[in-house]
Amino acid sequence: MLPVPSKTRWHDKAEDFVSGLQEIHQSVKDNCVRSPTSTNNMRDRKKRHVEFEVGDFVWAVLTKDRFSVGDYNKLSVRKIGPVEVLEKINPNAYRLKLPSHIRTADVFNVKHLVPYYGDTSDDDNSRANSVHHRENDEVQELACKFLEKYDGKI
Repeated sequence: MLPVPSKTRWHDKAEDFVSGLQEIHQSVKDNCVRSPTSTNNMRDRKKRHVEFEVGDFVWAVLTKDRFSVGDYNKLSVRKIGPVEVLEKINPNAYRLKLPSHIRTADVFNVKHLVPYYGDTSDDDNSRANSVHHRENDEVQELACKFLEKYDGKI
């Protein structure tokens, strides 16, 4: 807004209104200058910096777009691994050695990779399966025997 010309006579309320608008405009201008730096600081605090080397083992998170048409359902495996890092394309992209039954591209963004620390992280609360396709068959057989044994008694 332009400054109030002094040649004409203005009503006091009009002058107060115009000066109030000029203060609001200045305040908004100051906030716009200050805003990007505070937004960047908040974004950087939440950023997760992870880098992997060739030979490291990671969990690979599969997103909906990684499944072929008709294969995706909400109970599908979300995390596969541990899988080995074959190549570091850049700090943001890695080529993984996927098991043969996984039919998807082998290059993953770092945001879809989680470090593998060994056996202690296997029992996290996500839906994670190992690379061995039918590893839990023995547990499933025991559960079936138990259910058959108590089928009519419960």
